[in-house]
Amino acid sequence: MRSQVNLLGTLIDCVDATEAMARVDTFVQSRRFHQVVTVNVDFLRLAGKHEGFRDLVNSSDLVLADGMPLVWASRRRHVRLPARLTGVDMILACAQLAVSRGYGIFLLGAPPGVANDAAQVLRRRFPGVRIVGTYSPPNTEPAELERCARMVSAANADMLFVAFGAPKQEEFIHRYGEGLNVPVCMGIGGSFDMLAGNVRRAPLWVQQHGLEWLYRLAQEPRRLWKRYIIHDLPVFARMMLQRRDTFDQVQARGQPLRFDEGAVELTFGEALYAEDAARRSEIPVGARQSA
Repeated sequence: MRSQVNLLGTLIDCVDATEAMARVDTFVQSRRFHQVVTVNVDFLRLAGKHEGFRDLVNSSDLVLADGMPLVWASRRRHVRLPARLTGVDMILACAQLAVSRGYGIFLLGAPPGVANDAAQVLRRRFPGVRIVGTYSPPNTEPAELERCARMVSAANADMLFVAFGAPKQEEFIHRYGEGLNVPVCMGIGGSFDMLAGNVRRAPLWVQQHGLEWLYRLAQEPRRLWKRYIIHDLPVFARMMLQRRDTFDQVQARGQPLRFDEGAVELTFGEALYAEDAARRSEIPVGARQSA
């Protein structure tokens, strides 16, 4: 069964870490395209303003709660979210899954060289992980996005992580979809910067108490104050006041999910900092460049 909670019209899957990774593993083994979205309060703001973006999220194959405010709000619903699953944590868990299964990973996006730095961190953290390509595009103009799509398709990856920021990363994945030749595609925002050590992640106790947003705000007040205080705070208030009888849904899935829990020792909830700065490069690793 696929159980989802409705938060301001956006449907989010009620899964914990193990269930989320079971679905990712099933998606990869199917060899068919699947889009995974990690939703935070700002996503709900965007979805409220743009119906097309909300439809994109709601039609995705797996929608995860990337933020404790969503978990708190779900406690007022008929169906509750069991856990917060962030983009960084998903990359770590997927890298561990990739080692055990032999899956290949492509990292796309972030400022020049950051994807390559993040790849180096994953290689040190998970010996044997196959990073089949990295690329930090200079822009997200249509011609460059076409180039990115061709590059990803040529790499034959099993998992693609895109760091263009919302909603560009989700729209890129949705638009190119099947042509990417990747069964699991996920937008992960600023996660590459965290992996590379350019942005420090909050201590574990701060994450567990749902205060990571405040930690981030203290780090980058000029860039984040307007988003967190002006834009997202009213959305959080509306979410907490949402009527209990707003429609939640449970859908039957075609096949039961099976997952060997021993195959992946989940790393959710731990902070990861880069050991040393890797050499920055825009040249894709293991991927053929396209003209």
